[in-house]
Amino acid sequence: MKILALVFAARRDETSKTLQMTKELCGMIGRRCEDAAFEILTMSELPVQACVGCKTCFLEGFCPQDGEDGMAELRRKVIDCDALIAATPVYMCSVSGWCKIFLDRCARWCHVFELLGKPGLVLSVTGASGAERAADYLSECLEVMGCAVAARLPLQKLGEGLVIGGEEARTAMESAAEALLDAVEHPEQYLSERAETQFRGIRQNYRSLETFRLLMGQSCSDEINTFRERGLMGCASLREALQKKGKTES
Repeated sequence: MKILALVFAARRDETSKTLQMTKELCGMIGRRCEDAAFEILTMSELPVQACVGCKTCFLEGFCPQDGEDGMAELRRKVIDCDALIAATPVYMCSVSGWCKIFLDRCARWCHVFELLGKPGLVLSVTGASGAERAADYLSECLEVMGCAVAARLPLQKLGEGLVIGGEEARTAMESAAEALLDAVEHPEQYLSERAETQFRGIRQNYRSLETFRLLMGQSCSDEINTFRERGLMGCASLREALQKKGKTES
């Protein structure tokens, strides 16, 4: 089983507490699953450029910047893995700039549910505050891409809550490790209601747009075509879409 850990920080040494916590979490998962193979990537290894808002990905299905940085390979790694760990330090009360750039460059995935059923785990690490906010934001972004986020871990060095090195934090990490492995077997149990609401809204919008464009003799955007090609137009919910996807893959 391939588990990809994306650490949205530039440093790849022991001065990065986010990287340290990610490695510790991977160790917990590895002790529970002998066939787990981990790849831990920091953004210094596959740097990506900021989204320029051209909307080419929505309209035509590709990003003009993919040939200039590591984003195409990064997307491929995310799609190919069996489970995803997304870890970010907290910068200015939210996710890091590296994390935000990655999410912006994956915006199309929210419209076509690219990560449908992908088991995921979110980790945020801070000195004293902001971990909850960062974890919530990153979880929401992954969920509306279809990711089955099994657990979120807002960790901090000081203060109240899940304090790094404390028994409560360790227990939460152990539980998160178990939840991620459970999500590999039962991803449908971890699809959020937020994602379901997103799916129903997009489906209704795309059906209306598709009908209008056909009546006007116009072609549809790539995201609408992809949505239909994946059989999502005919599904009443994300859980139904995931069930159909599982039957197709088997």
